[in-house]
Amino acid sequence: MGSAMSLASTPLNEGCAVCGTHYSVALPQDLVDAARRRELVIFAGAGISTEKPGLFPETFYEEIEARLRENPSSDPFPVVMQDFEDQFGRAELLRTLMERLDYVSTFQSLQNRTTAFHQEISTISQLDAIFTTNWDDFFERFSRARPFVLDEDFAFFDIPGRRVMKLHGSISNLSSIVATTDDYERREADLAQSVMGAKLRDYLSTRTIVFVGYSLSDSDFQNVYRNVIERMGRLRRKAYLVTPVDPPVSPQMELTHLRTDGGHFAHILKKELEGTGDHVPDARLGRAEWLHQVIHDAHVASEVLLAQAGAFGAFTHSYQDGMLAALGRVRLLKHRGVYSDPRAVEGVVHSYAHHFVTAIERRRYFDACYIEGYMIATRSLLLDDDDLKRVPVLATFRDSAYRSRRPEPHRVIESPWWFSLDDGNLGQYIEALQESRRPPTQWLIDRSTDAASRAKRSPGLSSEHSAIMVSLGPGQVPQHTEFLDGVL
Repeated sequence: MGSAMSLASTPLNEGCAVCGTHYSVALPQDLVDAARRRELVIFAGAGISTEKPGLFPETFYEEIEARLRENPSSDPFPVVMQDFEDQFGRAELLRTLMERLDYVSTFQSLQNRTTAFHQEISTISQLDAIFTTNWDDFFERFSRARPFVLDEDFAFFDIPGRRVMKLHGSISNLSSIVATTDDYERREADLAQSVMGAKLRDYLSTRTIVFVGYSLSDSDFQNVYRNVIERMGRLRRKAYLVTPVDPPVSPQMELTHLRTDGGHFAHILKKELEGTGDHVPDARLGRAEWLHQVIHDAHVASEVLLAQAGAFGAFTHSYQDGMLAALGRVRLLKHRGVYSDPRAVEGVVHSYAHHFVTAIERRRYFDACYIEGYMIATRSLLLDDDDLKRVPVLATFRDSAYRSRRPEPHRVIESPWWFSLDDGNLGQYIEALQESRRPPTQWLIDRSTDAASRAKRSPGLSSEHSAIMVSLGPGQVPQHTEFLDGVL
């Protein structure tokens, strides 16, 4: 997403073409609870993608109709697509569709507006199942969802991660596109007996469904939801329709209308999940990118420690390598929702605390410093801004595990030593940086020298550092890889 502002980050302003449909709405508790249980499923239509009002001068339907006839008809979408295919051929229909989707990716602002919903839900870890009648690949690209288009794809359904079931095919597989009346008839018959159809019925019967990007007059929506009503009857769960317009009254559908747009719905849902402790605020993920740059600059400045006798600069480099690896991974995986689940973050910290203790017990201190940096940087996602300032920017060897005969990993997690750190932390590093307006090398040297006096108490630590430094060639600096072969 780069530096572009997401849809939900703009203030509510009904006079704004982009954010004018960000209507405030109270989400029902049943819906929030379903999300917390990972039982909320998104059913996405074209209204959250390229057919969102205001994106293109005309909808795809209108574009196709204009090429068919001078006077517009009121024929359903599949009928118009069928007429076009009969007159111009299947290849021309698909070429016109591809041109429309490709155009979105040639303008950053248009792409951001088109994919605002996909980007907004990407950090909701609880949303791991999406059904869509859209052909584009935006859920794959911007929500990091694995696509399921053909029955053969479901052999990989148990692989962890977000999934998107593409009921009408995908632009990535042109032969799968469902657009015309002939396509619809074949698809409806296919869903009655295919793996895709079975998966659809399973989710409709066991999950809470939110329809987004549809209108009640939408032929796609009518076909899908008619099947839900017919197959499930009274057993179907409560379903919701998210749309910024007031739909016509349709009691037989028994839908709860949430009047707002899809992107803002996702934004509100995240706020609800934050309130229950089930979501890491998106701002923390953005802050991780800032912290990555700060630690990177400190890492470069810390090269001066390698020439300081007794400063144990190689261990600080390893510690910072661990921090950079963790923060870089957050940046790479944030749109999968991996680091938006506080319990998942705690799980990573817990596993690395065990690795940390194992490394110390085996007297692998270069590994231990890397693991400690990784563990602390990961935990930073759970810290507010004040607590973040306490995070150490270099190896300080203050954890008692370095000097304990039987270090306890749970103590490392539950009572982090650096919460009481009064020196060598991020807040003081930034202050020193601002005062000197250049990398505070003397500050780093002083803190590292102080840390070295504690490190010498750990058996074998000094000899390991000496061996690392001897192994370096001219101009080389020590670097820890992302692998822990000697620990795992």
